[in-house]
Amino acid sequence: SRSLGCRTGMERMTLFVHSSTISPTCQSCLLLVAESKLPVKIKVLAYDEGERFSKDFLKLNPYHCVPTLKQEDGFVIWESHTVMRYLCDYFSDSSKEPSLIIKTCYPSNIKARARVNQLLDYRHCKLYPSILKATMPFLGYEAPVSQQVAESTRKQLHEELERFSSVYLREEGKYAGGFHHPTIADFSIVPALGFTTVLKGYELPKRIQAYIKDFTKNVASYEEINKGFILKTKQLALAIEKRLSHKSQLSDD
Repeated sequence: SRSLGCRTGMERMTLFVHSSTISPTCQSCLLLVAESKLPVKIKVLAYDEGERFSKDFLKLNPYHCVPTLKQEDGFVIWESHTVMRYLCDYFSDSSKEPSLIIKTCYPSNIKARARVNQLLDYRHCKLYPSILKATMPFLGYEAPVSQQVAESTRKQLHEELERFSSVYLREEGKYAGGFHHPTIADFSIVPALGFTTVLKGYELPKRIQAYIKDFTKNVASYEEINKGFILKTKQLALAIEKRLSHKSQLSDD
C-alpha cells in the first residue's frame, strides 16, 4: 500500500487496483490521484492470487472489479469513470482546497463538463470495445483469430480512430474535445490507446500520435505509471507469438 498526495484533514479513502499493470482503467484513476496529489491510499490486489475474489473484497464489491474506491465512512463505489468523477467532485469542494488539476480536469461549467462526460461515454461504449476487439487475441485474452479476421478488426479500429481524430481532436485545443488542458477523459482514453502497440506494423493516425505526445509531455506521472503496462503488453504479445509459431511448426511436421 502507498499514499499519494499530501493533504490532511479530510475523510480517508482507499483506492483498490490490480497488481497487474495491464489495466488502463486502473491507470486512469492512478493518474488522477498522482497528478492532483490526492490523499488517497493505494491498495494493490494480487492479480495472480485472485485477491479480488477474497471474501473481504467481495463484501466491498460483489462485482470484484477494480478500481474500487472505499471511503472511511463505508461508502464504496467502482467503475473507473465513476471513481474519477467522484474524486473530482469531492475534492473540488472549496473547503477542501482543490488543486488546479482537479479544477480543470473535470470543469464546473455545465457545457464543458457535458463534453467531458460525452467523451467518457464514447471511450467506454465505442472506442474501447474497438481497441479490445482488435488487440485481445494478440495478448491471449481471447482465442487466436485468422489473418483475415485480424486484418478486418484492425481496419475497423483504424476507421474508428480516424473518426475520433476528426470529431474530437479537430479543434484548437491539444486534448480531446478541444480542451487546452488534460481532462479525466484524456486520463481514460490515452492509456487505452496503449493496447494498439501490440499490432505489428500499425501506426496510429498522426493527429492521435501528437495527442499522446502532448499528453505524455504534460502529465508528469504518465510515463512512470505506463512503464509497467508497456512491459506487460510486450511480454504477453511475445508469449502468444511464440506459442502460435510453435503450434505452426508442429502442424508442418
